[in-house]
Amino acid sequence: MPRWVVALLVALIGASLNGVLVPTSAANDPEALVRPPAGFAAAQSALLAQAAERARYQRIFPPDDRVRVTPTTSFPASAIVLLVGETADRRLFSCSGTLIGPAVVLTAAHCLYLAETGGWVARLAVVPGADRQRGQLVTPFGTASAIDASVPRGWVEGGTSPDKTYDFGVVLLDRPLGLQAGSLPLAVVADSELENRSWPVTTAGYPSDKPFGTLWFAPVGRLLVQGDDFFLTDADWIEGVSGGPLLREDTQSVFGIAVAESFVANIARRVTPDVVRFVERFCADAGCQLGASRPPAPPGESGPRPAPPSPGVGMRFVAVEPARYATVLPGRVRVSVQVESERPLRELAVRVASYEARSDQPTVSLDAWLDPGNYTIEAVARDTSGRELRTIWDIVVSWDLGDTLWFDSQGRPKAEAVNATVRALVEAFRWHLYGTSWDGRDHRGAMPTHAQAVRPPEPVPVLVNADGFDREVTVTTLRALVEAFRWHLYGISWDGAPHPEVPTHAQRLLPPEPVDTWFTPEGQPIPEAITGTLRALQEAFRWHLYGATWDGTPRVDMPTHAWG
Repeated sequence: MPRWVVALLVALIGASLNGVLVPTSAANDPEALVRPPAGFAAAQSALLAQAAERARYQRIFPPDDRVRVTPTTSFPASAIVLLVGETADRRLFSCSGTLIGPAVVLTAAHCLYLAETGGWVARLAVVPGADRQRGQLVTPFGTASAIDASVPRGWVEGGTSPDKTYDFGVVLLDRPLGLQAGSLPLAVVADSELENRSWPVTTAGYPSDKPFGTLWFAPVGRLLVQGDDFFLTDADWIEGVSGGPLLREDTQSVFGIAVAESFVANIARRVTPDVVRFVERFCADAGCQLGASRPPAPPGESGPRPAPPSPGVGMRFVAVEPARYATVLPGRVRVSVQVESERPLRELAVRVASYEARSDQPTVSLDAWLDPGNYTIEAVARDTSGRELRTIWDIVVSWDLGDTLWFDSQGRPKAEAVNATVRALVEAFRWHLYGTSWDGRDHRGAMPTHAQAVRPPEPVPVLVNADGFDREVTVTTLRALVEAFRWHLYGISWDGAPHPEVPTHAQRLLPPEPVDTWFTPEGQPIPEAITGTLRALQEAFRWHLYGATWDGTPRVDMPTHAWG
């Protein structure tokens, strides 16, 4: 696999699709597989950024019922993919699609081959569960490149006026991202099931009139059958959603593909037996696997599973750049990590914002162009035995080198940063202990929980308002987080009594310990104390939930759900 220096902006290595290969035996079959030749085109660093500027409306039927889904790590949102590429005549485009196997994506044929732009696309990047947070593109499951694709012969033979009956296609990825993001099954729905439909239907995709890289769902009201191959619907979609699925929510299956618009309705290609046969023939020939799968469940919540290797045994990160919690100037920022490993490395990766670099050497680095703001850097090392160690740290990019993550150089709180961190901590903590979901969705595929059922959202406290810190809210919130987390990890009781209503990993009860003082007697916030608490909570959460060490070494003194 090529070494990507930038996860999205440079990792657009797609197949060089400049010809048409048709098996002789299929010369007269309009549903025969048409495949691109092998080979890759050079990636362009500005491809996704330029694609984000494009937007052309399809049909939005008032009122606009689209709802953004964020974060996108819950299933089935995680299986919806963003496709970004460049056509043969160097036009940029974006589409949507669905993972229907570990490394197979279903999309529209016009997202892969369009005669009016020169035929096959020149390069194509695929991002499951793409999201946008704090103005940055987020790739929770990584990115992949197309290494093969196919559309029906009937689509290619249509030239510049193709028959939309054949507007479907499949893409083979260079990485099995569906193993982590999950995949959805195809469903052939009979007319009789549609006549008195009681099950809900949703469309999903990445519309071009919304911030680039944001996933939107829209409910389907009217759903009319047109002939044998199409649905007409008043569901809202726009360019960029093309190739996205019609989702049957009760079975979490794909039974249609968004392909076009008309004056009165948007049009979806129905998943019919011929579509299923086409996909199966492609995978039989390409050697790929099909089938539905949910993202991996947290350890211990889906029955026994083999215990993975101990986290990071024989590995440690010995150097990172910039330093943890450092403040650097905007512009080009060199990001690098160095790891020591007892066994040969299989891969070392580092990523920040939309940049990524990979290597099989003990050091990897990249140059990222960063605007002012707070950034999280993640690095992952894997050795040849399958052992893995992950580290996460934060930096500040600012013209004032006295600024920190949560306070400016004058000691004033950065309200947005403080409130965002606390919100993330509170929401993650509530989900982990009690199953209280911040958006009402089931996140067990992305974040472990000790709960058996999903609970509805609850309000999150706001620590900083226009007047500064709310002292009472801040003290109450930080104390609750610290005391509950001490109990959960170590059995340290805040009042000396056992608390069976709160899960704990500890085997014995430990006495209370004091918490920090976050305000002076006069009521003024103490930046160092608040920073220390937020930092400790964030670091502990990252290790406990995801096995991400904050200092480069495995934390054998703290339990983690990342390993069995």
